[in-house]
Amino acid sequence: MKFKYIKKKLIELRSEVEVDNELGHFDINKMVEDVYMHILNDVYGWDLKNANLLKENFPAIDLIDEENMIVIQVTSTTDTTKLRSTIEKFKNLDDDYSIYDLKMFYIKDKPKFSKASLEEFEEVELLGIKDILHEVQANVDVCDKLYDTLQKMFDDEGSKSTVNITVHGDVKGVVNAESGSVIHQTIS
Repeated sequence: MKFKYIKKKLIELRSEVEVDNELGHFDINKMVEDVYMHILNDVYGWDLKNANLLKENFPAIDLIDEENMIVIQVTSTTDTTKLRSTIEKFKNLDDDYSIYDLKMFYIKDKPKFSKASLEEFEEVELLGIKDILHEVQANVDVCDKLYDTLQKMFDDEGSKSTVNITVHGDVKGVVNAESGSVIHQTIS
């Protein structure tokens, strides 16, 4: 089932980020920005690009869609300090970006802010994995598209294929293979 596969991959990705962050390894956060760029494009029909391609270490913004006028901060930090900081940095950008919609995408679970905090941050849309899963579950075309993308990203591994060969009798050049045994070979 495609939905189950998508859910599993998103949970695996979230878990990997959580464990790495707990170990003090934060490089993974940068790596998953591009992964989520593709995921969000598939799910919402956006045309997000990595903002660092426009400007090295772009402040407050990780992903940008100039056509739909959307900017996204991808983060694993779920406190209000991070959100306030992002909003402040975003407001200090060139006027060119003042008409863009700022969104926060949480790699881990989306925070459960108090009602007062939600009112304070109402100008920013907060997104998380569950939002993606709701969209995927509601639209079969989105589900198909994201399934294909995730398979390419996680299962393709450079177009390697595994071939299983069942040995029947003696095979020249195969040492210690018994009749009926299976040999696994990866082909690049």
